[in-house]
Amino acid sequence: MAGIKRIDHVAIAVKDAGQATQQYVNLLNAIHIRTEILREKAGTVKVAYLQIGENVLSLVQSLEADGFINQHIAKHGEGLHHMGLEVDNLDEFIAEVESKGFKIPLRDEFSNRSEVVLRPMDAAGVVLQIL
Repeated sequence: MAGIKRIDHVAIAVKDAGQATQQYVNLLNAIHIRTEILREKAGTVKVAYLQIGENVLSLVQSLEADGFINQHIAKHGEGLHHMGLEVDNLDEFIAEVESKGFKIPLRDEFSNRSEVVLRPMDAAGVVLQIL
């Protein structure tokens, strides 16, 4: 199987990215890297990126009333949304996962990378974003 290189980030679903950023800065001395608006296939979100030690935490706020983050919060409350994993070969990873019968419900392309998302039912309840 294509090798997992590292955990790229952990994403937290939040109602207010600005407020959550201040909470993590105050609680954990996190460093606010930047906040940006992303238009993804699954909807438009505001993402605040924080550095905690050597790790990146993404605080994700939906900008659409029925957006995927708000749907997640309505069902589960604020908290862990997904974990981003960087692989050494995305195409090889996709081929191997699909050959094992797993489904990939979302594929997305950005200017700087491609990604796929694996279903939480296949990963003990956690959404896995593979980069």
